[in-house]
Parts: sequence; C-alpha cells; structure tokens
Amino acid sequence: MSRGLGDVYKRQIEQHYSEDISIEDISSFCGLNRSYFSKVFRDTMGESPQGFLLHYRMARAAQLLTESRLPIRTISTMVSYPNQLHFSRAFKNVYGISPRDYRAKHFAL
Repeated sequence: MSRGLGDVYKRQIEQHYSEDISIEDISSFCGLNRSYFSKVFRDTMGESPQGFLLHYRMARAAQLLTESRLPIRTISTMVSYPNQLHFSRAFKNVYGISPRDYRAKHFAL
C-alpha cells in the first residue's frame, strides 16, 4: 500500500468515524483483502487500522469533551460508541482517565 492509500484510509476515517464503520468496510473501499490491507497498513502507517480508528475516535471524543458541554452519553454516540460504558472503558484505556475526569481536568470553556 502506498502512502496515498493510507491517506485514502485516513480520509475515510475522518468522514465516517462517527458511523459503525469496520476495517472490512475500509479494505473493501480500497479494493483489498482485509488481511492484506491490515498488514500493509501497519507497515505503512506504523499501527494497525483498528488502532488508528480507535485513536482517531478517542482524539475526537477528547476534543468534544474539552470544547463542548455535550453530555458524555452524546459524545460516546457521536464517536460510534452507542454503549457509554464501552466508550468510557475505551477512553480510559487510551488516556488513563475517565471521560468525566478528563473533562474536569481539561475543559476549555
């Protein structure tokens, strides 16, 4: 996969991160087998497609937590986590702190 294909994937994430998008959806969009896509993506981008998607969603959630007063439940849905508990666990795994505590520490308004 060339760097250009990595950019295509990144654009897909930026446009569709809030949807229930899967790595299989992205690999199909790129016209590649899922396993091959995952291997080449990791080689090109330095992390798995799943990791990239997770980190993108959590970065967007962190931004929303610090720049808005939206309820955490709403933010979790906006980043494609309809289950707030799953969202909170994923967020804490990435940032080491719960979404509520992250907001209290970093809220910008």
